[in-house]
Amino acid sequence: MELDFKSENGVTVLTMSGRLDSATSGPAEQKISEELSRGGSWIVLMRDLEYVSSAGLRVFLLMAKRLRAAGGKLALAEPAPGVREVLDISGFSTIFTICGDLNDARTALQ
Repeated sequence: MELDFKSENGVTVLTMSGRLDSATSGPAEQKISEELSRGGSWIVLMRDLEYVSSAGLRVFLLMAKRLRAAGGKLALAEPAPGVREVLDISGFSTIFTICGDLNDARTALQ
């Protein structure tokens, strides 16, 4: 699991690559939690995220909860087909803003 954080105009773009599962979700959650202190709104770029388990979905729920409490928003962008299927089956696609590309995600956060 690789995490890359970039801030642009008050929006943090988190690019995730690899697998977000029970083995990687703990360390990922810890690193994301440290970075959430930046505040603002966030986009999670998911095109290189190969797999997400229920433990990984929990990471997104916690992110959204903390961001909402601080007045921020969260958008998920470019999920890989397998990840999109997990989001749809789990019902997360009805909870989160999911965008086809990064520009759409930026627009959704305005």
